Amino acid sequence: MARQELELAKELISEKQYDKARMLLNKVKDDPTAQKWLEKLEELSPVKVVDASSNGHGAGDQSPWQYAVLEVKRAYGIQYKVNGESRLEWKDQPIYFALNQLGREGWEMVSFESINESSMYILKKTGVAAVKKIDVWDQ
Repeated sequence: MARQELELAKELISEKQYDKARMLLNKVKDDPTAQKWLEKLEELSPVKVVDASSNGHGAGDQSPWQYAVLEVKRAYGIQYKVNGESRLEWKDQPIYFALNQLGREGWEMVSFESINESSMYILKKTGVAAVKKIDVWDQ
């Protein structure tokens, strides 16, 4: 799977779509090639820090935050999804394990809601958000 991300990131870099490439590479940042490319991207196009006084609403500004949802289902064990993608390697791990993993990726929890066997954690980190349509769990 890392190979696919690397190939797509390579195309995005050649098209100078650095933020999109950076987001893709962050998904596989444990890969040595991805780490090298992320370092090179930082030289080519450093992550932009938005002045807090502008609230990110200036002309041409992009949102300084990207958001994610950690979904947790506690039925027949504990199952995790991040932005709709299953994290099978986290199955049956305690919630602090999942939150620590996401924290290492730069995510910060900003909200939490729990109803019966399901919980949702809203997380944010700096960067440009990717828009991706996903399948949802049946209710």
